Amino acid sequence: MQAQVTMRGFHCVDPSHGRIDFTGADDEELFENIKAHAAEAHPDLTDAQIREMMAGADWWRSMATSGTNAGSSPSAYDK
Repeated sequence: MQAQVTMRGFHCVDPSHGRIDFTGADDEELFENIKAHAAEAHPDLTDAQIREMMAGADWWRSMATSGTNAGSSPSAYDK
């Protein structure tokens, strides 16, 4: 029996580059992938702001996939 592997994800949508999807094996890998993108595309973002966006996306995902909100477009997702 194979163990289920959960992949973390996040996407950035900006008029300067459109939608870019990020994944990571865990929160730290996801953070590092987003941080690398932000260094080029959004140099004004701090590490704390990136982590806050990830936390907010987790909140939105839980709201968008449960109860009356099920089916809404999540900002963070698990693959």
